[in-house]
Amino acid sequence: MTSLKKLRQLVVRVFSLTLVGSLALAGPCLAGNPMGEVKNLIEEVQRILQQSPSQSPEQKHRRLQLIEKAVAQHLDYPEMARRSLGPNWNTISRAQQQEFVHLFSELLKSAYAGRLDEFVHAKVVYQGEEDAADTAEVRVQIVRQNDRIPVTFRLLKEDQGWMIYDLVIEGVSLVANYRSQFARVIEGSSYQGLVRCLQAKLKADSAALNAEAGNDEED
Repeated sequence: MTSLKKLRQLVVRVFSLTLVGSLALAGPCLAGNPMGEVKNLIEEVQRILQQSPSQSPEQKHRRLQLIEKAVAQHLDYPEMARRSLGPNWNTISRAQQQEFVHLFSELLKSAYAGRLDEFVHAKVVYQGEEDAADTAEVRVQIVRQNDRIPVTFRLLKEDQGWMIYDLVIEGVSLVANYRSQFARVIEGSSYQGLVRCLQAKLKADSAALNAEAGNDEED
C-alpha cells in the first residue's frame, strides 16, 4: 500500500526522534504536568538505550520490550486510534474498535522498532508549554547535526495524568495524516480492506525485523 509506505516514513521520522535524546530545559520541570510527562518519557527511553548498548538480537528484543512498556504509559493509544479513524470510528462495532486500537498501536511500534539507535544522540530542547483545563501542548525542538525539527506534543488530562494523543512535526499532525490516509483506503475499499492492509504491513515489518536479527546472529 503506497500511501501507508509514505506515511511510515513520516512516522519513523516523528516517533523515533521524539522518543529519544537528552532534554535541555529552560527552567524547572515538575513531574505530573504536561512538560513533565514529555520529559519523563524521553528520559526513560534514553535510560533504557544507555543501559542496553549490546547489539545481540536477544538484548535488542528485550530493549524494545522495555521501550514499548515505557511508551504505553505516556501515549493514549485508544484516543490516537479513534481520532485517526475519524468518523469511521462510529461505524464499526466495539469489537472492531478494540481490534483497530491494537493494530494502530502495533503500527506505531513497528515504525520505530528498528530505528532507535539512529537517533540516540539527538538533543531535544524545550521551547514552551500551553495548557487549559484538560488539554495541553508542549513545544520542543529536536536538534541534530544540520537538522532542527519542531515538534509539538498534544496531551489530554485523564484519570491517570497527562497522556499524549498527537504529535505535530514541522506543522504536520501525525493523527490528521493517518486519518487522511485511512479515509482514502476505506473509501477505495472498505474498513475491512484497511484492516487487511495494516495486517499485511505489520506482517512484512515483522519479517524484516526477524531477517535483520538473523543477519546479526550470523555476524
